[in-house]
Amino acid sequence: MTAERTDRSRDRVQSIERGVAVLRVFDGRPPLLSAGEIAARSALPRPVVRRILLTFEHLGYVRGDRGLWSLTPRILELGAAYFSDSSLPVIARPAMEDVVQQLREACSLGALSGADVIHVARVEDHRPLPGSVRVGESLPASATAIGKVLLAALDDSSFDAVLPLVDWEPHTPHTLTDADALRERIALVRARGYDVSIEELNPGMVAAAVPIMAGGVAVGALGVSSTTVRQDEASLTRDAVPALKAAAERVARGYLGANPHLHRASAADPAG
Repeated sequence: MTAERTDRSRDRVQSIERGVAVLRVFDGRPPLLSAGEIAARSALPRPVVRRILLTFEHLGYVRGDRGLWSLTPRILELGAAYFSDSSLPVIARPAMEDVVQQLREACSLGALSGADVIHVARVEDHRPLPGSVRVGESLPASATAIGKVLLAALDDSSFDAVLPLVDWEPHTPHTLTDADALRERIALVRARGYDVSIEELNPGMVAAAVPIMAGGVAVGALGVSSTTVRQDEASLTRDAVPALKAAAERVARGYLGANPHLHRASAADPAG
């Protein structure tokens, strides 16, 4: 495995990795950044950042104005294919809207990326949550309900490969901060098929989540988030989890229908 990873590292293009690192700095908080701020956030030399920004400006993906840089609408081209009619976010949205109507809580769709979970769709309730998660935002999988159900869906070898990537920062007193605690929690999630997170990432915030299993694979996860004022572990388990499971099954059927190749892949793999 070590030799394989080494060989793959030789095949990577460093300039592309640096370019992506610069784009990821633009998280909208704040929307305008100086080259120095981008260099500090990306841990890249400022001359390198300047050349990357000028290249992206030439391509139309960023705009520079009086020393400050921002993304342009053209950046949406890079993610447009992900939001096609057969994509998970598009297929999941009607089910997510029904969950919000039923529970009166915000509903998110997440996908696993390494040791993080990326929110690829979200439907808000009329009562906005403080510090609401945005589409495209990345959060630590080990500290979120959506993240833990996706980690639980991994096989043992894949889960072991993710562990070294986990950031064990104690966001709250309830955050899991070591591998043994996470393994124990993942075993519980696997046994019951859902996770409930109580103030593990942000104080006063709670969440529940279930995986979306399509073709024997977790293609994403649905979760609802709320506050300790409105929900607790018992109410999330009683009300949110059944609603999420029904929605996840509905999304999985729609996703398989729109992506029939997953049926063939599952049938060809006896382990799937």
